[in-house]
Amino acid sequence: MTEAKLTRAAIVDAAIALADADGLDAVSMRRIADRLAVGTMSLYRHVDSKDELIAAMTDEIAARHPYPDPTGQDWSWRDRVRIAAEVDWQLYQQHPWVLLTFAVPRYSFGPQGLASLAWLVAGLRELEVTAREATTMAFTVWNYISGASLPVVGGALLADKRTATDDPNGLRDLLEGTPQFPVPPALADLEGAGVSELTSQDLLYLGLDALCDGFAARADRSG
Repeated sequence: MTEAKLTRAAIVDAAIALADADGLDAVSMRRIADRLAVGTMSLYRHVDSKDELIAAMTDEIAARHPYPDPTGQDWSWRDRVRIAAEVDWQLYQQHPWVLLTFAVPRYSFGPQGLASLAWLVAGLRELEVTAREATTMAFTVWNYISGASLPVVGGALLADKRTATDDPNGLRDLLEGTPQFPVPPALADLEGAGVSELTSQDLLYLGLDALCDGFAARADRSG
């Protein structure tokens, strides 16, 4: 690419490709410039700083994985919570680094981030709570989804870049009946119980159901 044809969108795309391949730490103006075959200083005509670039990358990923248009859909607020989880679960597996940038407000609340928040808040307002209360609920949902996703994609944020959920570990060994460490008494009944619903995506939805039950109960008490 010649410097005359360089665009902000091309810079953001190149930065995303680097982050997807090698993690967020791999993103540097020099590496982006090398990837685009342009001079490093030419990037600064389109992006003021790396901080601004990360914010743009984060909003671009959110734009590529939007929550679906609710027009004509008969979704309940619980449906929206589950849909948000489905979208974000896939997003984090495809772009693990976004788990980090979504946690930083200056990166996560660009135009698309605000649109995603509005989408979730609009559904939660069905509980007849205020916009502020619905926003608090939305943040709680997002915090839970990101926390539940971390064990799945956490390896990709480390040096080995692995995302497998079936790696041997102390809990899996316990559930499979082959504990490698002393079993705490409170976990004794889990020995040999099997991994179903404890180390899979099912756990995400079980937790969300409990969270939604809590939202409903809280709304009923304050109504």
